[in-house]
Amino acid sequence: MLQLPLPELIGTIAAALLTIMVLSYLAGDNPMFRVAVHIFVGVAAGYAGAAAWHGVLRPALVEPVRAGGLASLASPQLIVPWLLILMLMFKVFPGTARAGSLPIAMMVGVAAAVTVGGAITGTVVPQALTAAQSLSPAEVSPLTGETGLERSLNVAIVLAGTVATLFYFRFSTFPGEGASTGLPRVAAILASAGQGFIALTYGAMFAGALSAALVVLAERVQFVWGVIAGLLTPG
Repeated sequence: MLQLPLPELIGTIAAALLTIMVLSYLAGDNPMFRVAVHIFVGVAAGYAGAAAWHGVLRPALVEPVRAGGLASLASPQLIVPWLLILMLMFKVFPGTARAGSLPIAMMVGVAAAVTVGGAITGTVVPQALTAAQSLSPAEVSPLTGETGLERSLNVAIVLAGTVATLFYFRFSTFPGEGASTGLPRVAAILASAGQGFIALTYGAMFAGALSAALVVLAERVQFVWGVIAGLLTPG
C-alpha cells in the first residue's frame, strides 16, 4: 500500500487516472480522453487567470485605486489601461463588439512586435554570430579539439549548409518557373542542396522530439504501474 499522506495519495491517484485517460487516445477518440483534455484546458485557463490577477491586474490597477481613491484614475498610467479594459469588455456583446477592436488590435500588434523582435535579437542574430564563429579555428578548436583535415571538413559542411539554405529561401521557385525567370543553374543546384540540408535538420529535430516523447511515455507508464502496484500491495 502506498504510504502517503491523504492529500498526496489523492493527488497521486488522480494523476494516474488522468494519465490513463490521456493514454486511452491510443485506442481512438473517446469520452475519457475528452474529459481529461477539458480538465487540462480548464486548469490551464484558471491558472492563467489567477496569475494575471495576482501578477498584473491587482498590483498594477486595483491596488493603486484602493490606495489613492478614485482621484488616482486621473493619472494616465491608470485611466488608459482601465479604458482599454472597459472597451475590451464590449467584445462580450455582438452589438458593441466593434468598440472593442482597438484593444484587440493593440494586443495583436504588441504581441507581433515582441515576437518578431525576440526572434531577431534572440534567434537570428545569435545564430548568425555562432555560425560565423564556428568558421574560426581559434574559437572552436579549444572547445572541440578539432584540428587539421577534420576541422576543415566541418567548416566546409557548415559553410555549404548555410549558403545552400540561404539560396533555397532566396531562389526557390514553383515547378516550371526556372526557365521563365532565367534562374541560374548554379543557384538552382544550391537551392536544391539547401532543401536537402533543411530536410536533414527537420529529420534530426523530429528524431529528437520523438525520442523525448518516448522517454516521457515510458516515465508515465512506469508511474502508472508503480501506483497500481502500490495500491494492490497489502499494507
